[in-house]
This record gives sequence, structure tokens and C-alpha cells, in this order.
Amino acid sequence: MKMARATTKKEIKNAYKQMKFRIGIFQIKNRKTNRKYLSTSTDLERAYNSDRFQLQCGLHRNKDLQRDWNTFGSDEFEFGIVDELKVEDSATETKIKSDLNDFIEMYKMELLKTGEQLYE
Repeated sequence: MKMARATTKKEIKNAYKQMKFRIGIFQIKNRKTNRKYLSTSTDLERAYNSDRFQLQCGLHRNKDLQRDWNTFGSDEFEFGIVDELKVEDSATETKIKSDLNDFIEMYKMELLKTGEQLYE
């Protein structure tokens, strides 16, 4: 019988740091009003679960979105990935966050020009 090699916390931490996550902009769209909440994440797969949990608990940081969620119910909202940011392997966390901030501000400006309603 083969024994599994014990994994240390340090090994687990290093393995996690090496993982590649999808980075970019996501939205939560109110189907009733077509209003959109835009945000960024360094892990787009996890972003939806996090924001949905906050909304279900009544703890979302965007009070207008939270109010509409409470009013219309979760079935009136849809989650979607808007765009992904291509990141160089050598990019630092600070650089990624700065690029994400620039990326979403540019995207919001374009949407506002077309008359889109956003949760701010």
C-alpha cells in the first residue's frame, strides 16, 4: 500500500499562488430595470458566489443593488462575465489591481455614453 505524501501548509500556499485565475469585469444585471452592477475580480468564478451570498444576507456594499435585490428577488438578476483582462505572468498584485481599476472605469464610461443605467 502506498502512503500519500503529507502536504505542508507552506506547500499548499505555494501551490495556490501558482494557480491561474480568470481576471476581469463581471456584472449583475437587473432584468426588470436593465440596470447593471459592474465590478472586477481576480477570480471571476468566485466573484458571483461572493456577491450573491452578500446579497442574500443583505450585506452587499452597493445599497441600491441590495435594495432592488430585496424588492424584486434573486430571480430577476443575472450574473455574467463582461470581459477578461490579459495579465502577464510577471505582473504584481498591485499592477493587476491598477489595471483592473483602469479597465472598469474605461468600460463604465463607454456604457454611460450609450445611455446604460449603472448601479454606482
